[in-house]
Amino acid sequence: MQLCLAQSPKIHPWLAQAPGEFGRLIDRGNVQVKVDDERIRLAGKSALTLFQFVADFDSKFKYEWIDSKPQNGFWKAKILTWMDQPKIRLEHTICIPSTYNPTEPWTSKLIKHEFDHVAISTDPRLVKIIKRVLQRRRTWVAQFEQPTLPSENDVRDRIRQEIGLEIKNCERMVQAQYDRLDKESSEGLSTIGNRLDFFLELYSVSGLERCQFEYVDEVRAMLTDKRLDIPTKKEVEQHYLFLSP
Repeated sequence: MQLCLAQSPKIHPWLAQAPGEFGRLIDRGNVQVKVDDERIRLAGKSALTLFQFVADFDSKFKYEWIDSKPQNGFWKAKILTWMDQPKIRLEHTICIPSTYNPTEPWTSKLIKHEFDHVAISTDPRLVKIIKRVLQRRRTWVAQFEQPTLPSENDVRDRIRQEIGLEIKNCERMVQAQYDRLDKESSEGLSTIGNRLDFFLELYSVSGLERCQFEYVDEVRAMLTDKRLDIPTKKEVEQHYLFLSP
């Protein structure tokens, strides 16, 4: 999702006074808290957390042209792509209304609920999932509609577009988890029963299947094989525990 840009929002002054564990999430998620009445109004929310993933990567690829000339105006290439170690950075903007000015913001239900959202998108399992999606070797066919044979730079640009779509698919999956949190907690007004179980399930195989994540099969082994490098249940619990009501 794009950052909150609707009305030249200003950074809220009490962000720098965040207590310890909130500060950890702020640093981990590159969080800003800003006033943006218009964006909140359009979303129909009391407040709103927006996020995006910024990926820095260097794709490796091989390709071959399927035909020696275009077919029906299209050149077709069979492309094999992979990458080594993509770097994933998360960015968050919590939009709050201009009327929100509590004496103790860090104990308010509104802020704690929005940081539940931040906790979901900074869950230590998530970056592992995204990296596994991006690092997998995959072969696919790309079409180029142009009169002359596309160059290697044209192929490279198409690969970046394809990877950009994969990142957007990951963002849609996280947004589905945000929406599930809002539904289960009545937009933060009620307490979720079995709270830790709720968060633990989000990035399990069943949780990803529930939100129809496109790449479940690609990450299934990583999430179920304890020999692989995935955060432990205790690490995930600790990530969420401090926000418990």
